[in-house]
Amino acid sequence: MKMFKKGITGLFITLLTFSLLILPGGFSSKVLAETHAYDGKAPSYNNCDESAVTKKKLKITNDDGSYANLELRFSTTCKTAWAKITLSRPAKSDGEATALVVRSTDNKQYGCHNTGGNGEVNKGQTSCYTPMVYDLDPRKAKAVGFWPYTRGETDWY
Repeated sequence: MKMFKKGITGLFITLLTFSLLILPGGFSSKVLAETHAYDGKAPSYNNCDESAVTKKKLKITNDDGSYANLELRFSTTCKTAWAKITLSRPAKSDGEATALVVRSTDNKQYGCHNTGGNGEVNKGQTSCYTPMVYDLDPRKAKAVGFWPYTRGETDWY
């Protein structure tokens, strides 16, 4: 009888594990990409930028004492997030700085260079912003900034 119970218990555990791996909502290593109407749009789309607040901010310091402010911006009306990087001095070369916004649930990310962003920070410029990702709970987003020889990222919001 003990062998029978162990066999049934083992079979139950095997079936439970199998169902969790293949049924919708079960555990899976595959992350499905989400598609939302605001994904990839410029912050000015539907006036999302008009309700923007900075949810996370980080200062990235360069060796020469100059710095960049990296922000995770969030639209309270559109429920979207985007990244913005602002240098303390004009860029000395093209492509000197850029930023990314990353969404937690599917790792969707956009950079300043993508359509909807305003392009990487080029010579003489001081800032760039990314397109938006939809960021309503349970989704979270973070900003990642790149500046010569330095990098920084905000916490998730």
